Amino acid sequence: MYPAMALIQGLRQRLPEARVAYVGTRRGLEARAVREYPWVRFFAIHARGLDRDGRIPAARAGGWLAVSFVETLVLLFRLRPRVVVGVGGYSSFAPVFLSALLGRIFPIRTAIHEQNAVPGLANRWLSRFVDVVLVSYPMAAGTFPRARRVVVTGNPVREEFLRERRCDAAYREFGLDPRRRTVLVFGGSNGSPELVDQILGAKEALGRRSDLQLLLVTGGSRPEDDVRRELTAAGVENVQVRRYVDRMATAFAVADLIVARAGATTLAEITTCGKPAVLVPWRGAADDHQWENARVLERAEACRLADTRALGRGGLAGEILRLAQDDAALVRLGGNARRLGQRQANARILGEIQALVRGARA
Repeated sequence: MYPAMALIQGLRQRLPEARVAYVGTRRGLEARAVREYPWVRFFAIHARGLDRDGRIPAARAGGWLAVSFVETLVLLFRLRPRVVVGVGGYSSFAPVFLSALLGRIFPIRTAIHEQNAVPGLANRWLSRFVDVVLVSYPMAAGTFPRARRVVVTGNPVREEFLRERRCDAAYREFGLDPRRRTVLVFGGSNGSPELVDQILGAKEALGRRSDLQLLLVTGGSRPEDDVRRELTAAGVENVQVRRYVDRMATAFAVADLIVARAGATTLAEITTCGKPAVLVPWRGAADDHQWENARVLERAEACRLADTRALGRGGLAGEILRLAQDDAALVRLGGNARRLGQRQANARILGEIQALVRGARA
């Protein structure tokens, strides 16, 4: 969703006359996020992801796919788009696949953007039909052998990550002290019970560090008030808790160290901002793609890679405490992360979209 929002912002600037529609599901975060862009029309379809555990019968999964195809066909004939861009995930499959087929008859051009080092199932299938495949990592280009064209663009980030700066007002927004070193801990848009539990499990050790403060974003993983009560009962005053942060770019600006999962958007934001990070990949991700994403940064010495199952004494909190007081390591990790950042990713992708628009008009 977030790369899509970054592209939507860029399209508004480059092609102000363009009409933009976002197709997703009502269950997804996109239904809420698109409200921030009143000039974008949101259309919901009844898509379902592939059940890798086999709990949903194939007939039911096929039924949902058929429903999404019918809904998408109605939308395509209603909107008559020039370009359809898929950003991954199951809700992109029907719009991109049907647009690619209709593009053989009508002036419709198609693209997909693969954010991860290991491509998702939907994009692997779609790559053989679309006009261009855009990838974030060079090593991902070789995973689309049947694609017509593959372009390495990087992963787009929202404009605010490029312009937000550290200031006293930013600290005050989160109840933080600008004189303390700040650690931002979050587990993606849905949160991570594992990361929250790791912090709570070491709350006394973290609370004793008067030079350190944490901004802990719980997401939906644990009730925010419950986490606050547990910290208060232990006398911990240097951990600020938020269920969700709308202005994540501001949180990045004040962070001296970031502790997070290894989703593609998170890594793009970390490298774009040049932040040192401890990455804890979610090992349940499809094809273990978060681990592969994090390995890209680790090989460039741009992060510390942590598997909570293998962390030594002190766990994740111990790693945070050691790194937070190592100035040289923080500078080295942040500098290497910035060198990996692709601040021109938005421009490259928008250039490809504009080329498709011209091709559709030809």
